[in-house]
Amino acid sequence: MFKTEYIYELLTGLLSNEGYKHFISVVSNFVCKYNWPKSIIVSSETNATKFWSADEIKELTHQFFEWSLAKGKFDNLNKIPESYLSYYFSQILISFVANRIKEEQQKEGLSFEKCRELVISICKENYINNTIEGQDYVFINSFSKDDLKPLEDIESALTYLSKIPIKESTKHFKPLVKIAIEDVFNSIETPISLNKLTIAVFSLFDQKSFNILETKEESISIEEIARLSVKYDKIIQKLLYGLTKVDAKLIFHFLFQNEKEQSLAELADLYNIPKSTFHHKVDTFKKKIASSYTPENEQDGILFIQNISKALDEHSK
Repeated sequence: MFKTEYIYELLTGLLSNEGYKHFISVVSNFVCKYNWPKSIIVSSETNATKFWSADEIKELTHQFFEWSLAKGKFDNLNKIPESYLSYYFSQILISFVANRIKEEQQKEGLSFEKCRELVISICKENYINNTIEGQDYVFINSFSKDDLKPLEDIESALTYLSKIPIKESTKHFKPLVKIAIEDVFNSIETPISLNKLTIAVFSLFDQKSFNILETKEESISIEEIARLSVKYDKIIQKLLYGLTKVDAKLIFHFLFQNEKEQSLAELADLYNIPKSTFHHKVDTFKKKIASSYTPENEQDGILFIQNISKALDEHSK
């Protein structure tokens, strides 16, 4: 794992010799542990063997830094609670390697986030949407709380749905997502939460034809995502307890909005509150995050933060 002290050195542009050696060492460990191919290095000077040389590890590390800086991946790391910083930095490295492998293979599948976007879009166009007790539900006809069925009944009905293959030649995913949604509703004949519908639809796609980069920390089943989301709910409810909509909005804006990087002083002016007050609110919330939950692994920590982001966004509206 990456040490936070050296991450902070890197972010401030004052990376020490010890810090540089540390990054080289950790990247080398990742390479060995997950057996990454040398083709992820953009260079014509790699040797023909499958074994990595010290110079090739250094070159990969340098290219990782260059890619991260060019993509703005390090811009908001200073906003991440310290206990999650190493997780996030590792995830940036995984993303860099996955991007390189995808560039090499020139293949794309359907990601969970893209699937979520399509499900939301299709449901708005073709289905009835309703909010019940703060949660979004979808169905083919008008419905109320009384029409909801236990989650176990829904999961049981979805067990036997056929998989829909996605091949390398597939260019348009929306028609396939429409079919998957229809299959779900034909099977359950009951309203379903938008989150559960997205998970069910994504699980119906067979993407075995794609060589997707996976590690033990990164690979996680759809069922596990659902289980963890339920586990996070009570923890996040305590985090948000007593938080006003305005505070939720400013904290969300500072921690998770990445479209345009704004300083704390600029955001304090935007929300018309003293800079010291803004800093106190954000710092207090970050400390609450760090003390509220200890992740089991990297992916667990990332999913937890993602759920906090979503909850803050919803709470601020």
